This record gives sequence, structure tokens and C-alpha cells, in this order.
Amino acid sequence: MVVYGSYATGQWSARASDINILVLVKHCSAAALQSLGRAGHRLLRRHRVTPLILSEREFANSADVFPMEYMDIIARHRVLFGADPTEHVQFSRVNLRHELEHQLRGTMLSLRQVVIAARGRRRPLLAELKQLAGSVAALFRGLLRLHGTEEVPVGPEALIGAVNEAYGLTPGPFVTLLSLRGGASVEPVSLAADLLARLEELVQIVDAYDAGS
Repeated sequence: MVVYGSYATGQWSARASDINILVLVKHCSAAALQSLGRAGHRLLRRHRVTPLILSEREFANSADVFPMEYMDIIARHRVLFGADPTEHVQFSRVNLRHELEHQLRGTMLSLRQVVIAARGRRRPLLAELKQLAGSVAALFRGLLRLHGTEEVPVGPEALIGAVNEAYGLTPGPFVTLLSLRGGASVEPVSLAADLLARLEELVQIVDAYDAGS
């Protein structure tokens, strides 16, 4: 059992963060999951615990599919019980590039759908953009690791600055997106347009990136 993410590094916020826990089991049966749900649902909900439950074999064999997530676990984790399962996990930069492109394209397509659904209305678009602000940190950590950055910053502002420097980008709309999450007043329609343009740029960069170099 491993706690990872913001809670493991002291960056956790009771108002905005979940507690992420990786639980490795011998066998992941439906009956055991139902038992956990019955016995622990109040505790999980009260403390916003998000359990990631995998069999030991699944964890060992899926680093090629989820390199971004596993790299995050390895970089920021604390073992609560048992042996450290991350000691022997290995990654391919090719797999990292593939997942990163997949995630970037998915974010871009989702944002396009959000813009369609909002129909130019400020309030629903603002709500969706605030949700997006909470998920971009993982993308930026992946971008830095693909570039070969050894010391990946923890804070979102530092992450954005490091990505801009690594890939030669000018300060862009993600800084504005972070200010929105902090309570700043922004124009959501123009921000969404700027975010889409920057996401398209990042997709092109990652698509052309030679992960084998």
C-alpha cells in the first residue's frame, strides 16, 4: 500500500486535493471490491481517498501503458505497508511519448466539446476551465520528463515555466488558467481559444519529438 501525489509531499490541500493510494493485491476479485465498498465507502468519501487497486501482475506489466502515472507515483510516494513496488519499474521514453500525445489530444478534443456545449456562455465555460486547471499539472510533468528534465518542479507555476523554457515557448494561456483557479477574473471565451491554440502547438511538438534520441 502506497500513498502518492500531493499528500506524500506535503502539497496536499484539504479543500482541493484527493488522497491517492495505490493498493497492490494478489488477486483483484469483484467480491473483494464490493466488500471494500461496503466497509469503507464513508471513510473514503469523508477523506477524499481515491484508491488505485491493481493486482501485482497488473502493476508490473502496465508501466508501458501508463508511464506518466507510474512516473508520478515513483517520484512522489511513501510506502504505508509492505515492500516498495516501484523499485524495479522501468520505462520507455517511446511509451511516454505515446501516452503524452494521447493525453494532450484527448484534452484538446474535450476542450473543443466544452466550447461547443457552452455556446459562448461565461458561467458554464468558467466552471469547465476550472476543472481543466486541476489536471494540467500531470501533462506538464510528462512534457518535462520526455524532454529529459531530471528535477521536475512540484508547483504548477514552476511547472509551466519549466516547460516553456524546455520547449522554447513564450508564456501562454496556462498561466492565466492557473490564475482562474486562484479566483482571478478572466474572459473565458478568449482563454479557451488561447488554450486550444497552445494545446495544438504542444501536440505538434510531441508528435514530432524523437523519443529515441
